[in-house]
Amino acid sequence: MPRRTQNMNSLSRGRVRSSMNKYNLFNLYKKPALTSRAKTLFQQKWTSKAETRAYHGEHLTESRWKTIFDPNLQSVAQLDASLKGLGVKPTPMALQTYAVLEKRLEFAVFRSMFASSIRQARQFILGGHVQVNGVTIKHPSFPLQSGDVFNVKPEKVLLAMGRVKPSLDQAIKTDNKQIVVWNKYVKAAKENPKEVWELKVSKPESLDPSNKIDIKASVKAHNKKLEQQMKFKQNQTTRPFVLSQILAKGNKQEVTDTAVFKSLYGEKNATKCLQAYKLLFDSKHPLVENFGAEQCESYVNKKSNEFDDAKEFKLVSSVKQILSELVKTHQEFLRVEANENKLPEDSTHIPYSPAFGSNLKFHDKLDVEKVKENEASAKVSLPWQSSLFGRIDPSKPYFTPWTPRPFIGCFAILPSHIEISFSTCHAIYLRDPVARPGHSEVISPFPSDIHERAYMFYARKGM
Repeated sequence: MPRRTQNMNSLSRGRVRSSMNKYNLFNLYKKPALTSRAKTLFQQKWTSKAETRAYHGEHLTESRWKTIFDPNLQSVAQLDASLKGLGVKPTPMALQTYAVLEKRLEFAVFRSMFASSIRQARQFILGGHVQVNGVTIKHPSFPLQSGDVFNVKPEKVLLAMGRVKPSLDQAIKTDNKQIVVWNKYVKAAKENPKEVWELKVSKPESLDPSNKIDIKASVKAHNKKLEQQMKFKQNQTTRPFVLSQILAKGNKQEVTDTAVFKSLYGEKNATKCLQAYKLLFDSKHPLVENFGAEQCESYVNKKSNEFDDAKEFKLVSSVKQILSELVKTHQEFLRVEANENKLPEDSTHIPYSPAFGSNLKFHDKLDVEKVKENEASAKVSLPWQSSLFGRIDPSKPYFTPWTPRPFIGCFAILPSHIEISFSTCHAIYLRDPVARPGHSEVISPFPSDIHERAYMFYARKGM
């Protein structure tokens, strides 16, 4: 039977535990270096024993640990032919004091980062969620041998390594707070779009690597949008469409020179627009007065055998040729313009758009009572979130979309004696941890001198 848990992460006692709890990290951060000054040898051994046992197997009773303890420490060292040992770092043998615990299945599961603490690893094993060599093992103290393969159910690993799933009340409260802040931002952006945009761009660059990925994705989406707009405009620029634009422009005001058509397709193409209009206007063609989309299309697509005389055929051929040239030059202009406006892949921000403020929309607050009755009725549409906070999939026991637990990087230490596959939640126990010159494979937050005094407390006969 393990010890009962009584205020495991007490900030006043400040014990360092084998856990990924944030309070445990704070205890490790504020813990002063242990000193042996003004202490008897027994006091030094007792303090070292208490501190190291709080981390290594704190759930085991003292009598159980004394039964497991092995005073014969294992190490590996290269043979030195000169027998002088020059330049060889000392082997931290004392760090092997608790190496015998590392072969236990519960410790291996924790070291492989499949559980957030030794006690949680025990719960996974007792619940039948851990297999060794394809066989479900329900004994946390099961001793692993070299070459044993063990695995944990991926759902449990996601639960252990992921952020805590918020309750429905917490999710609604968080979302309503976000909506209030978002609406204030939208209001400010609509009143002063340029100022809000400059404030957004002038923010210091984030150190979060995921944010850099978001910027790259935004730049990619911006370029893709420009390309889509270009293709849409190119597909829209057809001979019937160009002809209807020219006739509509010519009928709005008196045509005397090319200045009338400059706003359509630029100054270079204004002359061609004038030529096409003059050809139809001088021949007093009915299309000048009735220039609907259907009429322009039937005129441009008229076949050679459908003309009444050669004069009309010549007129249509001349107009078609001018329209084809206009279509070609304008489509090329659209392509060049889009390529010039595209951002390089290493851009750090999106350029300002006058439509920035008008594109933002206010968000309605969530109806608490209605969402509590039916969670599916919650409609959240924020730029960074499309469902209730942390509850995209309410059936999952962990935060969705899955997010790593806070401060996980401080505890992410890969063991040397275990080969881990995070994609499949499998691991291979290679061998028992050993000490080498300048290095021990037993992971511990305490230095060698503390372990040496702890070893002396249990060995009684010396190292």
